[in-house]
Amino acid sequence: MDIIRPTEILRIVLMEALERLFKLREALHEQEAALGIQDYSEIERSILEFVSNQKQTTISDILKHPYFSKISLSTVNRVVAKLLSIGAIKSQQATNDKRKMYLSFCLDN
Repeated sequence: MDIIRPTEILRIVLMEALERLFKLREALHEQEAALGIQDYSEIERSILEFVSNQKQTTISDILKHPYFSKISLSTVNRVVAKLLSIGAIKSQQATNDKRKMYLSFCLDN
């Protein structure tokens, strides 16, 4: 009987984990294609999906989320402006703070 070395076990576990990750990516791609957002950039899709998952959110909330930790404010502002311009999301000024804009998914499209 052959003894399997720990490095071989680790390699097998790693390969299985990577295979599962790729299957998740494929499923995500299929869902995004079904929604018609497959041509959006990765960050555009991510921000749209984040906004649609919240009742209402702000640019600050996006920037505070760990998923967006490496994304700059200017990039988030640019993406939000694009999503607003195409009608994928909408914004509403807060009643208690005129500087704050709430973002939400736009069901009109």
